[in-house]
Amino acid sequence: MIYRYDFRYTLTKIPVNTALRLNFRKLVFVGKKENVSKNRPVIFAPNHRNALIDALMLVFSSYHRKQIVFLARADIFKQKFMAWLLRGMRIMPVFRIRDGKDNLDRNNEIFDNAAHILRKNNPIALFPEARHNPKQSLLPIQKAVARIVLPTEASVDFQLRSQIVPVSIYYRDIFGFLSDAYVTFGTPIEVSDYKDIYHENPVLAINQLRQELENRLKSMVVDIWNDEFYEEYCHAIDWNGDRIAQEKFSERKDDFLQAALYIVKILDELYHSSRGVFDQKTAGFREARRLLKEHGLTSKDRLWMPFSAGNLFARFTALILTAPVALFGFLNGIFPILINKKLSGLFKDKQFIPSARYASGLFFIPVFDLIQSLIVGAVTKNWLLALGYFMLMPLTFYFTLYWRQWWKTTQRDRKVHRFTKQHPGTWKRVLELIRL
Repeated sequence: MIYRYDFRYTLTKIPVNTALRLNFRKLVFVGKKENVSKNRPVIFAPNHRNALIDALMLVFSSYHRKQIVFLARADIFKQKFMAWLLRGMRIMPVFRIRDGKDNLDRNNEIFDNAAHILRKNNPIALFPEARHNPKQSLLPIQKAVARIVLPTEASVDFQLRSQIVPVSIYYRDIFGFLSDAYVTFGTPIEVSDYKDIYHENPVLAINQLRQELENRLKSMVVDIWNDEFYEEYCHAIDWNGDRIAQEKFSERKDDFLQAALYIVKILDELYHSSRGVFDQKTAGFREARRLLKEHGLTSKDRLWMPFSAGNLFARFTALILTAPVALFGFLNGIFPILINKKLSGLFKDKQFIPSARYASGLFFIPVFDLIQSLIVGAVTKNWLLALGYFMLMPLTFYFTLYWRQWWKTTQRDRKVHRFTKQHPGTWKRVLELIRL
């Protein structure tokens, strides 16, 4: 049964966690020790922006040896091997109306299993938005969490003392490689608080618990609800996030996340209470975006901190000197790179690209490292050399990925430097327009 220990989960957790850590420049976890109990049944309820990566974030942050059970949409279980693998990863299917009305009754069994898991004091994770949303916003929260936990608690007169832990997952650049990710575990919701309401009116209790979970997540998640000005909000975060993080939240390890939340809050307040000022500010954002586009720049460029010519020269020199190592890593990792590119092209929805990149790196880099090392040993008859290659190949390949990011960043900084020198008036005007 899925609520029992599964060796497949343990065997895959180490490489899965290692590959995940290598995918990000910085991983920040907040509130895990304070808000996640080791001794009580827990349902994790995170927002859902990044397909498989979101689930892996929770696995990576596991607070003890208990194995988290996930609930996911049923259509990914169609193939037998995939279903076997997913169940080994402790993932159970949940059927939606689009899976056919006849299948909806099968959710009763799934919910019964989830209840058994909670009674065993094992954690469950369920994405309460019920679908992916790559945007920096929160979709309406569904009732699945409340529908599982309230009847389960009621069956034992609310003696399980289970908790619902809202989780915020934020990616600074959801599609970028070696970006930053922030995972925040919020104050848990005590399910027993709904005991009296549930006994009087179960439907009302479910609705109220759903609403409380939605309110908690809205306070934690960067929620740009204003679709009309979505791009302006995003640009405001890009332009002001680092500065505000340093000025107001430098003592916090989730400084950029707090800055993003602050920026959205300020813009929301302007929208509701000072619409004229809001319109003027967003018009300024659009003008700044137009000016930057004319000079080949984007909102991601570091306009507020142009680097000196000496700094850029030193960085380009270091890049050129280390280029042979990067080239070696690239050539030895060419097959995983090509496979990743092919896999990424299979997805029409961009939000699956980071998951495809992660999966291809997790599987194909070790496979080709082994194959190529065996070829080196067979050709040279020197198995010590083959062992050295086996250890060197992934290190140089990963260095290549970092080198590529450094090269791109330095090129962008060179553009900013040239822009500030050739068009100082326009640069100062842009800084005025983007400042919040």
